[in-house]
Amino acid sequence: MAGPIETAIRECMTPESELPTPTGQASFGIGEMTLSSLVLLFGPKKARTSISWACLEGIPDYLRGRQWVPIGANRDVQGRQDSLDGYLKGFLKRQTANYVAVVLERAGVVELDRGRPTRVRLRF
Repeated sequence: MAGPIETAIRECMTPESELPTPTGQASFGIGEMTLSSLVLLFGPKKARTSISWACLEGIPDYLRGRQWVPIGANRDVQGRQDSLDGYLKGFLKRQTANYVAVVLERAGVVELDRGRPTRVRLRF
């Protein structure tokens, strides 16, 4: 049974959807939505990265009770522990926070502040 984040994402996106990065200078795609994960496509070669629904479903709990949380996207495999990137790197050792933030914004889960530093906060 799909959780609330998976349901929200499936309701507003389809495979092959193209989304802008937070800066709007690049884009990425939605590959597929399997039973276990959301597949994002990066770059001209459409490199595939799977993010488990369990990871995505945990983001509201991570953000709850906080105000604005830095996206903190960087290539350090640990990530900043006080950022969305740090949370995501507990599941996946790739820089995906910018992309996940846009997906969650489109799904109505978070507000995205595109100023510097980019940051998110829970909408509900």
